[in-house]
Amino acid sequence: MNSITSGLLALVVLLLANGFFVAAEFAVISAKRAQIEPRAKAGSTPAKLTIKAMENVSLILATCQLGVTISGLLILLVAEPSIHELLKEPLHALGLPESAETAVSFGVALFIVSFLHVLVGEMIPKNISFSIPERAALVLVPPLYGLAIALKPVVFALNATANGILRLFGVRSKNEANSAFTLEQVEDIVSHSTRAGVLSDETGAITNTFEFTDKQVKDILVPIRKPNHCFN
Repeated sequence: MNSITSGLLALVVLLLANGFFVAAEFAVISAKRAQIEPRAKAGSTPAKLTIKAMENVSLILATCQLGVTISGLLILLVAEPSIHELLKEPLHALGLPESAETAVSFGVALFIVSFLHVLVGEMIPKNISFSIPERAALVLVPPLYGLAIALKPVVFALNATANGILRLFGVRSKNEANSAFTLEQVEDIVSHSTRAGVLSDETGAITNTFEFTDKQVKDILVPIRKPNHCFN
């Protein structure tokens, strides 16, 4: 295997690695804990590991950023020169001078690597995680959590430095993914479950829970009457 072939193979591996970290990062943020907890209670190991990752989201995100950064740097250092070298011969056959040949091959190689990096390593994985967050989390987050534990000393040092800088600006970091639902989201879940026959609300008690009037407490207050005292 020559240097060009090994470089192109490294490009594929690094793009997939970058895509893994990006997809896992968005999955752990987008996935709803309420959808994964039943699987964890049923004994699913991937679900249990995903819940642990959601409880240590700061560690997980730091690991993802470390993985994305290293993958991106290696793509530039290893893969880009291979494409650069691959293009030199065709450009030389066109009769370009050596100076122009080097500049053009470098520019084309940089464009190809950047295009693939953004498309395969960023956009496609992100959209997959947004489309199927729970499924993506159950597949991608468990191995990411294992990697985060293995790299915990390095990640902890980086994370502590980042948190220290945030505290200087009065910002407190969160260590758990937000799993709360808004009122509109809960109402939509109840409505969808009722239509699907999963939830019964014949009396309308559950639906009415989400309906409020414009009245305030002071509008329905009843003044307390003082008792009459009898004096002899």
